[in-house]
Amino acid sequence: MKAGLMKWIGFFVVAAVIILMPMEALAVEGTLGYEGGISAVNVSEDNEYYYTEMCFLTGKPIFLSGTLTIDKRVRNDIETATYTYRLENAEEAAALTRVVIYETVSDTKVNGQITESTRLTRLPTERITIGGDIYTLSDYNFSRSLLTDPKPALNYYAGEFAGRKTYVVNGNRDNTISVGISGRLYAYDQYWSSTQTQKIQYTLEARMMGENDPYQWGGSAEVTVSTTTRQQIKFSENEPWQISFDGGYVRRTWEEAVLDYHARLPEMDSENRPTPVLKDYKSRTGISTPPVLERLMVPNIKQLNGHWAQEPVSILFGLEVIPGTGDDYNINKYITRREFVIMLMQAVRDIPADPNVRTSSLATRNRNKTVEVSPFIDVSLDDPDYSLIKRAYENRITAGTGRYYFEPESYITYAEAIKMIVSALGLENLAPWPNTNTPYVDNDSIPAYARNAASVAYSLGIFQGDERGFFNPSGRITNEQAAKLFYNLIQYMGDELVKDYSDRILSF
Repeated sequence: MKAGLMKWIGFFVVAAVIILMPMEALAVEGTLGYEGGISAVNVSEDNEYYYTEMCFLTGKPIFLSGTLTIDKRVRNDIETATYTYRLENAEEAAALTRVVIYETVSDTKVNGQITESTRLTRLPTERITIGGDIYTLSDYNFSRSLLTDPKPALNYYAGEFAGRKTYVVNGNRDNTISVGISGRLYAYDQYWSSTQTQKIQYTLEARMMGENDPYQWGGSAEVTVSTTTRQQIKFSENEPWQISFDGGYVRRTWEEAVLDYHARLPEMDSENRPTPVLKDYKSRTGISTPPVLERLMVPNIKQLNGHWAQEPVSILFGLEVIPGTGDDYNINKYITRREFVIMLMQAVRDIPADPNVRTSSLATRNRNKTVEVSPFIDVSLDDPDYSLIKRAYENRITAGTGRYYFEPESYITYAEAIKMIVSALGLENLAPWPNTNTPYVDNDSIPAYARNAASVAYSLGIFQGDERGFFNPSGRITNEQAAKLFYNLIQYMGDELVKDYSDRILSF
């Protein structure tokens, strides 16, 4: 059983099934802040994060660690976010306190994309002490622009931010250090994962003009930060044999973040004055949260003992992607459009809301009651699966089979299934344009509506055809084949996206 699965999934280790993927998303865009630091949620304190950033003001990189508290309030579509930092480095006799308040205005475009524009509401308060020196923020210009592209299963983000800080040293306004900031950010949110990555360029200019022997120095730094939540699902054998179930799967969730920097700063002499020599500094650090353990339901699927799909099916039951308890599960049964949509909507659940946001608005009374009408003639309002089918329709995952029919009891085909999966991810645009030629042997038989999705599913590793390389667009899908599809989908959403948004960028 396990040997077969190890051939299918490349990352199983030592006879235990291990899936590396992020947990239900908590690290929504913005929890890193915009100061070049990394954060990981403190589960015991509301809106608080463990936090680390770099300080280059002395001409030598110094790690500062502590807490970041984020409080967001939305009123009349304007978000006000307060970021409070309390950091220190005892070895360097360094401490930082900072309070920054951002105001963000968003605008939803005709295609559903959302643009955001962020500015400071007032000059932040920031004070840094290092040794016997005090650095006080005297000026700060900041601007951030973000584009959010909401898709059924994910929100995709890309944006930029820029600014310039000026610090006064030891209260003497003739002694200043200016820091130029230019950053890019990429992020996504979804039920299974949430990753943020920022690449930031810093330029530093120090002018110490208020002393008998004035001097200047300059330097630069590149900081890459990334945070993600991760999850591991591992089979745990039972030690006693007189027990009602044969072991089970344990979900272990934690959050981790990585900070990588490369700074070029002047080497200082014994009196802490700059020399003409530029020195390279490189380092990486990280933080992580303690794991949270959760047992998954153990289904009754003894009929699959020895079958290669026993483990992925058991995991999908435990994650409640496959409904039921497994007693009547038939691996060879063809599945209907209804059954496929139910499992798909459980695999691509609603995107969690930002836990730091508090919304307030003026209450309005609406006395007009809208009569709900099903989008499909053959799916009634009292259908037990109506809400999931309706959500799939509203999210443009499926439009039915035409003429307002869904045909819930018809068997799902590969063309329909792959089209729905890629539509949920919102990634059909990854297919070549204008002419898509897929790698499948039967490329010409794939209907036009599913051609792009078939190409994307292949490139993402979600579906690559049968053992002969055929897509088989009109072929029916069994429970066995559906389990492989959904397992691959969750693996992609949980592991492969992290590699693209975090690991690949950090490796450059």
